[in-house]
Amino acid sequence: MAAVDISLHEGFQLHSTAEEYILQPTNSGRALVFNRNNGDIRLNPAGTPVQADKAGKIVYGLFGVVPLPTTDVLVLITSAKSRGKLLGHPIYLASSFLLLPVCPDNALTPTDGKLISLIWKHLQDGKFWFSYEWDLTRRLQAQASPNDGAGNMDARPMWETADDRFFWNKHLHSMLIRYGASTGEREISRFILPVIYGFFDLRTSVIQSHPVQFALISRRARHRAGTRYFTRGVDAKGNPGNFNESEQIFIATPPSSSTSSVPSVASFVQTRGSAPFYWAEIVNLIRVPDLIIMDKGAESHAAFRAHIDNQVNTYGKLLLLNLVKGRGREKHVKDAYEDLVFSEKDKENKENEKSADAMEVEGENQGIMDAVDYVHFDVHSETSGDKWRRVDEKTEELGWTLENYGYFEAGPDPQAPPVKVQSGVVRTNCMDCLDRTNLMQTSIAKRAIDKQAHDFGLLTHPEFSITGEEEFMKTFREVWSDHGNFIATAYTGTGALRTDFTRTGVRTKKGVVVDKLTSGWRYILNNHSDGYKQDAFDLMTGAWQPHGDPGEAAVLLHDKRHWTVRLVPYIFWFSLVMIFFTLALRRASSYSVLYPLSLYASLFTICAAYMARNAIDFIAWPRLNYQPMLDAIYYEGPGARTKKGSKARGGGVVQEVHKGEKTILEEAIKAR
Repeated sequence: MAAVDISLHEGFQLHSTAEEYILQPTNSGRALVFNRNNGDIRLNPAGTPVQADKAGKIVYGLFGVVPLPTTDVLVLITSAKSRGKLLGHPIYLASSFLLLPVCPDNALTPTDGKLISLIWKHLQDGKFWFSYEWDLTRRLQAQASPNDGAGNMDARPMWETADDRFFWNKHLHSMLIRYGASTGEREISRFILPVIYGFFDLRTSVIQSHPVQFALISRRARHRAGTRYFTRGVDAKGNPGNFNESEQIFIATPPSSSTSSVPSVASFVQTRGSAPFYWAEIVNLIRVPDLIIMDKGAESHAAFRAHIDNQVNTYGKLLLLNLVKGRGREKHVKDAYEDLVFSEKDKENKENEKSADAMEVEGENQGIMDAVDYVHFDVHSETSGDKWRRVDEKTEELGWTLENYGYFEAGPDPQAPPVKVQSGVVRTNCMDCLDRTNLMQTSIAKRAIDKQAHDFGLLTHPEFSITGEEEFMKTFREVWSDHGNFIATAYTGTGALRTDFTRTGVRTKKGVVVDKLTSGWRYILNNHSDGYKQDAFDLMTGAWQPHGDPGEAAVLLHDKRHWTVRLVPYIFWFSLVMIFFTLALRRASSYSVLYPLSLYASLFTICAAYMARNAIDFIAWPRLNYQPMLDAIYYEGPGARTKKGSKARGGGVVQEVHKGEKTILEEAIKAR
């Protein structure tokens, strides 16, 4: 039997008829056909002519097929921008899309239309990267030995070898994967394009007059994906919220004194993710949300160990770097994290002291926690008073661990074993895994690049430092700042804080003002729009799936809140605008200003008080997959909680539960 070509198609002609959508590869290969009457798919036999009334539209990839209650929607990449070549492989950013409901024209239900708007929301908000030749889902070290372990080249298609965590559109290719499994049609793999949701930048620079390339890739995990306050902590499988793998790639041409002409290629990986246990923050229209730590006993330990085991099995050794405050409300997160780490270490040590038979029973879990170290570093406290040098000083304190973990260096031959491997990673978190995490990851990455530049012979004296290379450091800071902004925008809707320090190495007054404005905008988005964004995440990643019932998503169609509730925000914003307008107008006397100002101020105060007291009705909750949030809010077991809001049902959403009014929140979510 002839070998089947499983390389990815690099473009298609899209042909549409009343009965079918046809994706005809622009090079060679069989066409993929979607039947618009029954939703079935098939691969046409080779040489089958396309029956279409007009010329096809060029598309650059099939992003996937989104299942809706009454139809499926094809998501096609219609424009892609090249962002450079990484190790000779072109990398593309998907820049425009086409959505095609598979059902016949004019057969969409209102529910389908609302869900399609969520698809558009997700595509417009995200950054989606792909390559036809290079697996962007996997770090360099994971691709260093492209064989099956017996010396044979791995002949599997790209989607089968992709890292499941970062294969963002895997759920959307479920139909094609099932088709291939049921029919044995391996050629279907040529249509399954792995895409990452993340960040990519590739720059050229110089170090000591030697040309270098610097790349940074961030891969966002598709499991437990979502927004800031709706995806804290972990799920039962150990998947944390806002988990990102960041890979820094450094490519240097050999110095003139070297006998080699092969560029040196190094990779250094770090990760970030929400503190890996059950916890949540409940938005309440107050500046500081309610914090809930859920100590579920064995469940909490199982979820924590599932995450740690996965990290150690994937990366090797693990340094848990916890940056939350050591006092105040964040201390609850610190204490819960440390309790889990040290109790699991104690448990494992006791098991290791048992007989050899007991150790055999434990199997692969023996010794996992021995590979884990934990460090707490209160960034807020340590850097108060503009002591930003403490970030780099802390990195140097971790120097022995970082030296031990090392970095990956590719061999001169892609088929040869690597020169070096990275044996461990630093997993950093703060509350959001954003601003403080960005500072520490940038500092750690700077130390790694300094080590690589010395090892590659670019910095020839031990006292030379990468920080003295002004041109390169400008590039380095810009890329890491952009990287932090992307991750922050994906999670909160705004760019990162403290980017002036990340970008320039100096904290400025302008940066402080920008941070205040950014924090305010985050507050508005997190309270009033993140629910809609979370629904889009859940739809696209498969966290919520329809089951053929249009009523499942009908909650999206109508605002069923009482008309007075819907009217209050309009009066609130109208009165606020009129207060400023009144103050800005010139009046004949102070009396002529006082009356309207008093009226609008009274309206503003009444509306603000009403909204604070009934916050549940004014927060944009997720409405497709809201059960996880309800589980957190209704939790009454051991743990810790803060009550920063008012004493009524809004400001203390958590407190409302203790009144036994369990149905109020669920009805409020559905009403929105």
